Amino acid sequence: MEPAEDLVFITIIESYGPDSYETSSWTKESDKIAAALQSAKTSTTFAVPTCMSHGSKSVRTLRTRFVAVIGFFVFFYPIIFFLLQINLALVYSRSLTEPIIGALLFIGLLLITILYGVIPRALERGLKFENTSRTKDSVDVVIVNNEYRKRFREENEMFVYTDADYESW
Repeated sequence: MEPAEDLVFITIIESYGPDSYETSSWTKESDKIAAALQSAKTSTTFAVPTCMSHGSKSVRTLRTRFVAVIGFFVFFYPIIFFLLQINLALVYSRSLTEPIIGALLFIGLLLITILYGVIPRALERGLKFENTSRTKDSVDVVIVNNEYRKRFREENEMFVYTDADYESW
């Protein structure tokens, strides 16, 4: 509830239902530029004022996800190596301690890097944009924290509709 020190820009792409998003167009021979332009037309960017601890440095970015992918490739091969060493130790009656410790260490590091890239940060968990519609000029903002939600409603009183408002229509 302190004054904002940073702005986080969140871009939301409007969806038109579960089948509206094309994950791949290479088999459909459609124009990739047209698909990119269409998605840009339906995107909206919101500037969210935050404190520095929840600011732009703590939001998942492409770089954060890239670290998780690189971490997977860096730690996956040593895991295979240690699993093969466990197999050799079983076949030739060697000690299992070193390969098991190495495999567990690299599996732990792999899990940490994947979680680093996958788990949403505090801002992403606390603020969600749903049902974005440019044609209706509306967006549903779900704010988890009650105190923030009340303040948001107070500061945007003219534009805020609650569930009770929709039921009365």
